[in-house]
Amino acid sequence: MALITGCPVGVDHPLGEPGKEKLDEQLIGTWVQPDTAMEATRIAIEKIDKHSFKLTVLEEGGMFMEETDFFRGWCTKVDGYTFVYLQDLNNPAGQYLTYCYRMDGDDLYTYDMTLAVGGIDAVTSTEAFRKEVSASLKLEGSLTSEVKWSRQ
Repeated sequence: MALITGCPVGVDHPLGEPGKEKLDEQLIGTWVQPDTAMEATRIAIEKIDKHSFKLTVLEEGGMFMEETDFFRGWCTKVDGYTFVYLQDLNNPAGQYLTYCYRMDGDDLYTYDMTLAVGGIDAVTSTEAFRKEVSASLKLEGSLTSEVKWSRQ
């Protein structure tokens, strides 16, 4: 998973509203990163529609712990930061994995998000999740495990 950079915790609520926010088309393509200790070293992101994408793990890394290599993803923004949230493509009732990202030319940087105020217990709805992320982003060190992905 391109945006898997550590050991994220799945949550029951998405950070955004699936199907309502526009896909960031800069994400489309094949991405590689060299650290084999991470969950993935090579992924492909394909557009599904104007709001979502399919993420396929092409090469798993040492920390890969998911039950699938295929995810549906969406994009959202919180306080000027961009995020993707992913869900098992074959399990629309499954939990969501969320990552912050930024683009720099043909490089994609991904980050784990630390929920530093109320923690995972504060995530009782999408609105509560967004409030927790917003509050956490104001604290130093809330974005961790930077990984640089290069377009292949």
